[in-house]
Amino acid sequence: MPHIDLTAIITPKSPEKGQRFLGLFQECVDYVEANEKDYVHRYEMHKGIKDKNGKEQYVVLEGYKDKEGLDKHMKSKPVVELLEAISKEDLTETQIIMTTKGPGIAPKL
Repeated sequence: MPHIDLTAIITPKSPEKGQRFLGLFQECVDYVEANEKDYVHRYEMHKGIKDKNGKEQYVVLEGYKDKEGLDKHMKSKPVVELLEAISKEDLTETQIIMTTKGPGIAPKL
């Protein structure tokens, strides 16, 4: 099974909801660092430039060894709690794009 990348564009529905999201996301980061290094190869967030984009946004970049690794991550307690809070508390609008390697120039680092 090929490596899987995931990009999520996250737009908080209010500053308070954005702070709630960030706290929950940090719990996911801590969990990944402690428990998922064998199958999560990338797990990072970039903050959008509000003056350029017109709103607060975050771009989350994730990379998984394979679909099994992605599935294990999605079932972890902090991720389940994050997804439940996003839904129940209406925290964000989220667009998720899943990809595998295509043509292009790979990083040389």
